[in-house]
Amino acid sequence: MAKELNHRISSPTKDCLAMAQTETTDLRYASDPDPDQAEQITSRLNIDAPNCDLPLEQRGQEVLRLAQSAFAQTGAWVVFYREMLGAEGIVRRLYPTSEEMRYFEDSSDFAELQEMVAAMRSQDASKGDATEPERMITIRLPKSLHDSLRIESEEMNLSINKLCISKLLQRIESRFIPIQQGRRRGRRPGPQGPRKKEVATLETHVVIEQPPLQ
Repeated sequence: MAKELNHRISSPTKDCLAMAQTETTDLRYASDPDPDQAEQITSRLNIDAPNCDLPLEQRGQEVLRLAQSAFAQTGAWVVFYREMLGAEGIVRRLYPTSEEMRYFEDSSDFAELQEMVAAMRSQDASKGDATEPERMITIRLPKSLHDSLRIESEEMNLSINKLCISKLLQRIESRFIPIQQGRRRGRRPGPQGPRKKEVATLETHVVIEQPPLQ
């Protein structure tokens, strides 16, 4: 599979650099810091740029090499996660396509990286918002599923919040994901911005009666 994926990758360095670039937007969450102060608040680690020219089968070791460097620099799991597994992190830059990500998630290197995240979460007593703004999602779920989560969290001596984050950190196989039927419901992720007001437009038809021809 690695050879097949390597054959499809035309320019890994270009993809890697593209992932490193951040798009800017005027919309932001209320909890986000002022853009002028964001760099001062966000903790960044001094780790090497990934070598995106490596063959696919060697990139997992590159991930672990950089993960060891990040692990030694911070005790905050949120910072470690952002630098390694975040949307603009090392892993996404080395595996820019969903197909490549699935390849990495099936590897022992991914499992080792997840163990590092779990170890840091066990030792990190700080709150998540100490290193970056937090987000909140509201999930509708059946009572029976909520009861199961509550029992599982009690058995593992965890809060439901920590249990759910642990589950979200794991990969999920596509065969366990239901097929979306119809339009996707609910709010789209990301800043919503001001709501657009629908203005009804009234069309007035004026009929001018012509005088009869003489």
